[in-house]
Amino acid sequence: MDIQQSNWRGEGSTAIKVLPYKDQRGAIALIITVILVVIASLSSLVVNKSAIEEQKRSGIDLRNKEVYAAANGALEYGVYQLMREYNDGDSATPAWSGAAAEGEAAQGETATISYDPQGDTSVTTLVQDIDAFGLAPSITFTLLTAENEQPSIIEISAPVVGVAESHVTKTVSVRVLRANLGTPSMFDGPPLIVEDCIASGAVLGTPDITSDSVAVATITDSSASGDGCIDEGHFLITGGGAVGEPISTDPNLDLFTSMFGAISEGTLEGLAADSSNLYYVTDTANWTGGEYGSLTDPVIIYFDGASGCPTLNGGIIVYGLIYYEAPSDSIPYGCDVEGTGGAIVYGSVAVEGDLLGMNANIELVEVDFTATGGDDLPISVISMLPGSWRDF
Repeated sequence: MDIQQSNWRGEGSTAIKVLPYKDQRGAIALIITVILVVIASLSSLVVNKSAIEEQKRSGIDLRNKEVYAAANGALEYGVYQLMREYNDGDSATPAWSGAAAEGEAAQGETATISYDPQGDTSVTTLVQDIDAFGLAPSITFTLLTAENEQPSIIEISAPVVGVAESHVTKTVSVRVLRANLGTPSMFDGPPLIVEDCIASGAVLGTPDITSDSVAVATITDSSASGDGCIDEGHFLITGGGAVGEPISTDPNLDLFTSMFGAISEGTLEGLAADSSNLYYVTDTANWTGGEYGSLTDPVIIYFDGASGCPTLNGGIIVYGLIYYEAPSDSIPYGCDVEGTGGAIVYGSVAVEGDLLGMNANIELVEVDFTATGGDDLPISVISMLPGSWRDF
């Protein structure tokens, strides 16, 4: 028989049996396992809670981006619609709350529009990722100055709200400056306006000018000065219009400022993309055929210097202003439109620098568009006021 040996220790009648060390290892392992399980469980809870919080933060960030994108889309649409209201070829402006005459709304009046990119009066929502947003209640225009001030200041605000989650909202706003483009000379000027001179021999053929007031004008010089600056050449003038009359006594005035006022050329170019009344041309091809504008809706065709002063041919008809910017490398400084023929311009042709050449049977007819029922300032400049953008 095997006898398991044990160790007994003690004094007197009390004895303690001491088990071998190997019999205590199971209890220690059990305690360690329990501790590890508890730690693992706590770690799992912490990780799960962190993951849930991260999901919440991601969800909030996604919603913020969606509603922000929707609000900015609505605001950009509002800016575009305001520009369209003032530049769509009719006299109507936003329907201001005071019901004043066109262009005469008072400070503080408001107007609203819906988000309708299709232009069919349908109610449209802005969709961003997994959510859709509606306007609450609509895009709002607020006059911060009287409408007829130059410039006037208009605040545009776009509040959007989630369709499925109405607690997701955002409002953005911006202030814009609105000013009329141009001067009275732009649509009530002589048929031909030359910044400097008409060189001797420049006018050939029989270009026709019909005018009963001033047929050919310069900025500050005149044929009466006796310096030979204006040579009318072979112009055939009907109606007794004067030749070489100055339109200003300011020796520092240039043609661009005389026609367009304080607006910059860069702003003029930017407006062309949003206005059916303004063409900004850099293409070097000549313009042939077609009809542009009308007696009640004049246009501006601006030939940038890069276009190289193209000619007008093939029966083209223009109502309004044709402006030639002289190429920067032209010597002498000016435009040669020799070759122009078969074109009729009701309004004005303006040439920077010298008129270096014109011939054939182009016809220029004096028209005062303010007397035709049309708008003599059909283009409004809409530009954002720096530092006025807000989101809340």
